[in-house]
Amino acid sequence: MNRQRRMLASLVVTTLMASCGRDAAPPASAPAPAKVAGGVPETALATVTLTAEAQKRLGIETARVERRTIARLRSLGGEIVPAGGAQITVTAPVAGTLGDTPVPAVGSHVGKGQTILTLIPLAPAERDVRIEAERAVAEAVGRQEVAAKRAERTRQLARDGSGSQRAAEEAQADLVVADAALKAARDRLALASRGVTASGAIALEAPQAALLRTLHATRGQAVSAGAPLFDLVDLETVWLRVPLYAGDVDTIDRRASVEVVPLGAASSVQGVAAAPVAAPPTADATTAGIDVFYSVTNGNRSLYPGQRVAVRVPLRTRDESLVVPRAAVLFDAFGGSWVYEARDGGVFVRQRVDLADVVGDTAVLRQGPSPGTPVVTTGAAELFGTEFGGGSSRSSSS
Repeated sequence: MNRQRRMLASLVVTTLMASCGRDAAPPASAPAPAKVAGGVPETALATVTLTAEAQKRLGIETARVERRTIARLRSLGGEIVPAGGAQITVTAPVAGTLGDTPVPAVGSHVGKGQTILTLIPLAPAERDVRIEAERAVAEAVGRQEVAAKRAERTRQLARDGSGSQRAAEEAQADLVVADAALKAARDRLALASRGVTASGAIALEAPQAALLRTLHATRGQAVSAGAPLFDLVDLETVWLRVPLYAGDVDTIDRRASVEVVPLGAASSVQGVAAAPVAAPPTADATTAGIDVFYSVTNGNRSLYPGQRVAVRVPLRTRDESLVVPRAAVLFDAFGGSWVYEARDGGVFVRQRVDLADVVGDTAVLRQGPSPGTPVVTTGAAELFGTEFGGGSSRSSSS
């Protein structure tokens, strides 16, 4: 009986172990969600061979690497400011109250001599001066007429022999004096009447064509003598202020013109030329910056005071460097720069270059192929796509 029990227990244990073994077996592998096959890293040098027909279809053109002296540029930040003397503040000549005449809108352009505000003086001194000047003119006119009649009468008497020649000459001298007095009186009246309306208000005019930038007072407001009333600024020509780090001042060609472009503009964007101008020296001790100024013609008024712009400043250093057309340089996903060297038999080899700068349509290299090496310009992007299968151009390779 005990033997049967031992055999039964052994069978149960064996069955349990077999069952555990089946449960521990690894499950069947599931299909992978993605599969990557082949692939060439962009950082690996490669050779592309094209047939003559493929080269023609891709429009391959080449240019040779050169070593030449080229003017280098540095991109800096700048600020548009009003030109020296372009901003004018008009003040009240006397104490008074501003009239109710229409006022041009702030930001509008006003012409030279255009009335901006009218001022009614608190004291009628200006009107009294004008009235006195008018009285002096009337008096001078009367004296001149009397002197003219006397001179004519004495000349006639001298011709008839009834009077002396001396009396005629004295009368003529009195006429000259009367004419001069009349002219002076009329000049004083013109000065007294200038800028004064019929009601006695003083017309405050724009001394030049400019933009009305600020109004410091409004209609009906009482102002004191010398109080600022409005600001004018001429934006036909503006200045460009460029802060330079003191340690970089000697590297900048401060006598050369610079190029002004919008912030974030591509290097291919053509900017506006700005010429250096003499300006009061300014600096900022907190940033160790020294300001240099340039004059910019702003005929279309596209630049505004306070606007931030980018400035391409030429450097003084003009060392010889390796240069290639800008179109020959390609960039990989990691920011590396490359060119395709053209060899015989339709062979194109991708070569790494060290890009130092881009000046217009020219790329300046720190390191690259030796001078005279032909590199691909037109069709370089197509070669890049052919090498990595980026487009249908891959079928053009052989």
